[in-house]
Amino acid sequence: MIPWRRMRRPRVVLVLGGGGMRGMAHIGVLKAMAQLGIHYDAIVGTSIGSLIGAMAAGGYSIPQMESLISTVQKGEYFRLNFVKFLLKGMRVPSMYRGDTFRERLQEILPAASFGDLKVPFFCNAVRLETGGMVFWGMPGMQDIPLVDAVYSSCSLPGIFEPLERDGFHYMDGGIVDAIPLRFAKSLEPDLIIAVDLTVKGTFKTPNYKDRIATTLFRAFEIAEEVLTEQQLHMHVDEKVVLIQPKVAHLARFDFEDVQEIARLGEEAARRVLLSHAATRHLVREEVIDGLACPVEPRDYVTVRIDPVACIGCGLCQVMCETEAFRAGWPKAEVRKLSNYECTRDHACARNCPTEAIKLGNL
Repeated sequence: MIPWRRMRRPRVVLVLGGGGMRGMAHIGVLKAMAQLGIHYDAIVGTSIGSLIGAMAAGGYSIPQMESLISTVQKGEYFRLNFVKFLLKGMRVPSMYRGDTFRERLQEILPAASFGDLKVPFFCNAVRLETGGMVFWGMPGMQDIPLVDAVYSSCSLPGIFEPLERDGFHYMDGGIVDAIPLRFAKSLEPDLIIAVDLTVKGTFKTPNYKDRIATTLFRAFEIAEEVLTEQQLHMHVDEKVVLIQPKVAHLARFDFEDVQEIARLGEEAARRVLLSHAATRHLVREEVIDGLACPVEPRDYVTVRIDPVACIGCGLCQVMCETEAFRAGWPKAEVRKLSNYECTRDHACARNCPTEAIKLGNL
C-alpha cells in the first residue's frame, strides 16, 4: 500500500436502515462509533433511520438523542383516525393520524434546512403516483422542510397519511429500499458503514398475531426482507461494513425498552467495527475502558448444515449468490465453511424449509 494512503482518513458514508422502533439501535451504533473514534462524512437514512440520521446530521449529541428517544411513548405517535373513520369508512387514507406524528417529529428534529446541517444528509421516500424513489437532500430536492422529508420517509403505507407535495404523494422509502447501498455508493465514498435492521430467519422473529394490523406489518416486513436480500447480494463488498444488531425479536412498534435496543446496537457495532478489516485500523489508539481486543475477525461468515435436518431440496444453492452450497441427494453440502464472500443477507437460512442451515460469526 502507498504510505500516504495509510495516513488519510477514508471518506465514510453511514447508512441507517428502516425497521420501526428497532431503529433505536442506530443510536447505539452512533455511540459506538464516537467511542471508537470512527467518523462519518454523510448520512443516508430510510424510515426510522431518517429520523435518527437527521438528528445526528443536525449536530445532536448522543446524550441528547438518548434523552429525547427515552421519553417516546406509543400514544404520542399512534392516535386512531376516529373522526375520519366515522365520516369516510374504508375510504379513510390511514389508520392513524399523520398530523400527530408530524407534530411530534417537529418537536424532536432540529429546526434547520438541509443546507444548515452539520454533515450532508439524505433520506428516501416513494412517490406513489409513479412508484419512483426520491432522495431528499440531493441537488434540486433540498427545498422541502426537514420535518416533511423525514415524515415522508417514515410514513408506512396504511398507517400514516402520505405526504402530499406539489400534487404528488410520498411514503416510506423502505417500501422499495430499506438499506439504500446503491445510493450510498453513488456518493463515491471510500467506505460504507451500513446498519441493517430487517428481520432475519437466523434470529427469533416477532410473534405473529392473526390481526389486520400485524398481518399488514408482517407482509410489509417479508417484502422488505426479500428486497433487502437483493440489495445485499448486489452491493455488499469489501468496502461495505455491515452491522446487523440482534433486534429481530422485537415487534416493529415495540416501545417497551428503548434503552435496551440502543444497547444492542452499540454491542453489535463495537463487535463489527473492532474486528472488520475495513474499520479496525480506524479505531482510536487510546485504551478504552470496557473494550477488549477482538479474538475472531468478522470478515467471514461460518456456514454449517445439520445433516439430520437437511432433506436435500437444493434451495440453499438456489438462494446463495456466493455459491457456498452444492445441492445433492440425499443431502446438500457446504463448499465454503468460512465464507469471505458472504453478503450476510441470510437468504439461505431464511428459506431453508427445515432450518438445517446455521450461520455464525455474524
